[in-house]
Amino acid sequence: MLIVAGWRSVPVELALFSQGSRLKTRTVSVARADVSTHLGLGTEDDLGFVLIAEQLEQLDEVSGITFGWRGTGNTFQQSALVATASPDVFTAADHGALGSAVALFSASCERYSAQWHALISRAAVAKGTCPNAAGFLEGAFACKQTGSAAVIGWVLHGPDVPVWLEDDEGHVTPLNGAFRRYRQDVIDSVGQSFPQATELNAGFIALAPDFKLNARVRLKTVSEAGVHIISETTCSDLSADPRQAARNLFSVYAPMQDLHQRITQIDDQLLTPIIASSQSRWSHLPQRVKPLGQAVARPKASVIVPLYGRADFVEHQLVEFARDPWFREHAELIYVIDDPKLVDSFSQQAESLHRLYQQAFTWIWGSVNRGFSGANNLGAAHARGEHLVFLNSDAFPQQPGWLPALIEVLDNRPDIGAVGPRLVFGNGSIQHAGMDFQQRDELGIWVNHHPHMGLDPSLDPHTALTLVPAVTGACLTLRRCDFDRVGGWDTGYLIGDFEDSDLCLKLRAQGQHIAYLPTVQLTHLERQSFKLLGDDEFRTRVVVYNAVRHQNRWRSLIESRFDSQDLAASDLTATTTAAATA
Repeated sequence: MLIVAGWRSVPVELALFSQGSRLKTRTVSVARADVSTHLGLGTEDDLGFVLIAEQLEQLDEVSGITFGWRGTGNTFQQSALVATASPDVFTAADHGALGSAVALFSASCERYSAQWHALISRAAVAKGTCPNAAGFLEGAFACKQTGSAAVIGWVLHGPDVPVWLEDDEGHVTPLNGAFRRYRQDVIDSVGQSFPQATELNAGFIALAPDFKLNARVRLKTVSEAGVHIISETTCSDLSADPRQAARNLFSVYAPMQDLHQRITQIDDQLLTPIIASSQSRWSHLPQRVKPLGQAVARPKASVIVPLYGRADFVEHQLVEFARDPWFREHAELIYVIDDPKLVDSFSQQAESLHRLYQQAFTWIWGSVNRGFSGANNLGAAHARGEHLVFLNSDAFPQQPGWLPALIEVLDNRPDIGAVGPRLVFGNGSIQHAGMDFQQRDELGIWVNHHPHMGLDPSLDPHTALTLVPAVTGACLTLRRCDFDRVGGWDTGYLIGDFEDSDLCLKLRAQGQHIAYLPTVQLTHLERQSFKLLGDDEFRTRVVVYNAVRHQNRWRSLIESRFDSQDLAASDLTATTTAAATA
């Protein structure tokens, strides 16, 4: 591209010639206040001109080119070009002569490069309506933890038109990396103005690095008239609280079938550092630890039960624990309060329950809600047993002897990293008989799947210890040494979901197996605390978010074929029938 800038005091026809032949050019008029002042003219409009020959790609092609002008009916007067320059050596005078048309030279640079940005930043702001793009910024959320922002809006433009986001400090984010979606409302409103548009997914949410809280964000494009500000907005706070940040992001609509792509591209980039930041203070917070009764001196197992939302199930558990001789003699019981609303009421309730059932236990409050994984890790940090048993507060043993049977599996099978029992609903039907992974094509995710759920236990195809892909965290037993070796529960999931399969997959990645023991059975009311999260739509998006994180971490193991293996009784050195269910 060759651009020739100059001025004229009267209308003339302009041209460029190469070896006597006229080149194909176009002319852009620009305002020149300096010319108007010098000549004493009454207007600055159209005094300047920029003549453009787009077919010239190399600067050395300029040699031999002449500039010509003529009035009406006259022949062209020609002269050699006064000087040539490439964009990287433009002077202030060059930019003044080019005026708004300096932006046109950006087409000769790599789009969004430093050289391109240097030219664009000096271009004049165009006046009037943009002829090649329309759009609107609907909002922006700034993330303090990353120094970046999610910018939401829509834009429709002609082919090969650069469109970008820019803040007050000149940070540029192209929209070619944004998540896009179809907006019928936009097409109905302005689609007819851009019949040649190649990107019909007008809606976007873009991750903009370096966009700060309260920064002004502008949606921009460029034309012959200069740089157009199509729309602008201000970055509001995404929130340092992971749950509220998720609500803010999930309030931005995306079709459910495309949400998994957006989460990887946008949401997870913002939520992961927010989650990590909110957890970074945990180790500095005070912890309240209250033992009740005489604890077992050297427990074989530590049973850890997180409490969130409600604590009325605790008494039902204590009834079962108190009538189990092995539990009273060998188990340590730890309740972890994970809800500030429960602290005062449970501290009083705990005293009464201990006096009533004489079952020793310890309750812990870690000063803040840590989620399922965080609460379990806090309990494990205070546990003294060589085995750890993670139990939901709404899961209840059906008879004594359940715990030694689970521990016996681990003692006899060093290759097994974790074991879980059968869980049944309140009506007696199967809730958990091991977990596997099921692909949900319509959502683009793999989810945890409970085979045989809803069946009568007599229809469970497994009657002995069985190797399975994963077991639920509602009742999961493993060795303390293995728990420490894999780093405990992963606290990076949002609110709570997929942590149990994540823990199982960590053990499997270390070469260990996961086992299901159907001869031990507990009742599980299932997900009583998860129902407290609020509306179904938000819960669904939380599940999709966690599923995306889960499959991004463990895709090879999740997608690999796994055939459950029943282990014959001879595979065990001791029987596991001591806790056979009624």
